[in-house]
Amino acid sequence: MKRETENKLHPLFCGGTLMKALCTAAFAMGLLTFTACSDDDDESETAVTVEETIVEGSDTTQVVSSSESATLVRAGFSITIPYGAVPKNSDGEDGKVAFSVTRIDDMPAELPSGTDIANNAGIKLEPMNFTFSTPLTITVPSQGCEMEKVALLRFNDYTEDWDIVPFSVLNAGGTASASVLELGYFVLVEYEEKLAFGGIHVDNNYLSSSYYYYLTLTSTETTGTDTEETTKRISFAPNDEDLYMTNIPLGTYDVTITRELRSSLGSESSSLEYCDLGEITISESLEANGDSYSEYSGWTEISIPSVSWTSGRPDAWGEETVTYGTGFFQATLTWVNAEGSTTDYDLHLYGPDIHVYYSNKSDGAFELDRDWLHEVGNATENLYSVSDDISSGDYEVKVHHFGGVVGKRYNCRVIMDGVVVVSVTGSISVNKQYDDIYSFSVE
Repeated sequence: MKRETENKLHPLFCGGTLMKALCTAAFAMGLLTFTACSDDDDESETAVTVEETIVEGSDTTQVVSSSESATLVRAGFSITIPYGAVPKNSDGEDGKVAFSVTRIDDMPAELPSGTDIANNAGIKLEPMNFTFSTPLTITVPSQGCEMEKVALLRFNDYTEDWDIVPFSVLNAGGTASASVLELGYFVLVEYEEKLAFGGIHVDNNYLSSSYYYYLTLTSTETTGTDTEETTKRISFAPNDEDLYMTNIPLGTYDVTITRELRSSLGSESSSLEYCDLGEITISESLEANGDSYSEYSGWTEISIPSVSWTSGRPDAWGEETVTYGTGFFQATLTWVNAEGSTTDYDLHLYGPDIHVYYSNKSDGAFELDRDWLHEVGNATENLYSVSDDISSGDYEVKVHHFGGVVGKRYNCRVIMDGVVVVSVTGSISVNKQYDDIYSFSVE
């Protein structure tokens, strides 16, 4: 019987990106040579981790720490990681996360009926199933689209359906920006008919010019008992700007307003405060009467009188993810466990005279940080090298279905020397079965 063991948390976490078919690649680490299966022919540029760095590329990760910010650009999208958005590690020190942006080859589910992908805009943003300390900003290519028909969709692993992500800003040059706390699959779509969605406006007279503001909506109507299934709709307003949120399905929502004392997304936030504003009902559809939100009509107006601010991160954002360990080699397995639908997947590494898994978390030059069982939430297991003294021989990364619901989606990615060599989305439909993820050799 599987035994729950103590989680061993380490300072860093790395994520990855999607690769496609099989070929051969070599990676050098000192005197070690890794010969491995990889599969993407796209060219990439080396990522440099500095504040507000622009990075193009599909297979090179961009590592960002808790005390850094960065912007990645790929396939017409950009993603900005604000200073402080990466959570601290278990020791309260700077954590690190590796980001990547890749075009979608296979959709995780059918798109809503009556939609077409706009501007060929579909991407996979990683790390998956990771909740950040503060929202990230995604900018999408909306040029040439009728904004009354356009929506940004994100695949929700809890509901296994597409959520509509609200827009916060219409930018010059034909782009629109949105805020998210979790990454994953994103697609910009255009509907055949005009969207009957509402919008919220907060005049900047209610907002202090020294702060960034975030508005969070959570639906009062949920399909399950697990609060993680509730879609979080977030919008943001930079310093001294009005706050807008569009593409909101008509209905009633709980409202939270959050503010950060910062001068830009690249600057340190010296305070984070929030206030729950109660319920609001969106009953009127937006009408696009021009090229800017100030010209739209049909806004649901929110006023923010003198409120009592609570220091800290709002409960509406969910629990942030603790950053984990990383090394020259790293494999990360993620999935989601919803109330009443949980799975126990396990990450395994087989090598010459070693087997790293939940009952043997440290073996040779490798460690596993934790064994996630049936706990509800964003499940993560992370296996990585802790030294350069890696024995010669053949290695295999596998995912095992230990128990629980079969057929649940998982994502497993492998990074070698900062390059994502594979990122697989799959499922295991037979209990106790293994999926082969990646093989490599050390000479």
